[in-house]
Amino acid sequence: MRAPENIGLLLSLASARGVASANVALGPVELNSRSYSLLEQLAGTDGVSQRALADAIRLDPSQIVAMIDGLERRGLAERRPNPADRRQKSVVITGPGRTLFHRARALVESSVDEVLAGLDDLERETLRGLLQRIVRHDAARLENAS
Repeated sequence: MRAPENIGLLLSLASARGVASANVALGPVELNSRSYSLLEQLAGTDGVSQRALADAIRLDPSQIVAMIDGLERRGLAERRPNPADRRQKSVVITGPGRTLFHRARALVESSVDEVLAGLDDLERETLRGLLQRIVRHDAARLENAS
């Protein structure tokens, strides 16, 4: 069977392959690609609102609430009062969350190596750069719409 020509379908198929591979790799640490993505976002901040997390990983805010609840139950993240606005909560990664994130990142990187096995290093860097441009453009568009 030949690969489709449609870029949207290709992106979807490649994403599905990456998610499936990551989910298998993350099994030993009891995470999935979504919860890992949430931990990755938290690891890069000193605290962030649930809404910002939802926007960052393109999920409905109600899904984020349930995901954060799960991370909190495991002691991997916690909600704290936002110092700038006490009516809001900031979500922060905990020490155990950061430790698990680093372990999970190694698992995900191995799964990405498997998914991208057909690409050499230069092609991987080109792909990363192109995908980053798409994501940055989309984030800027959403920010300007707010």
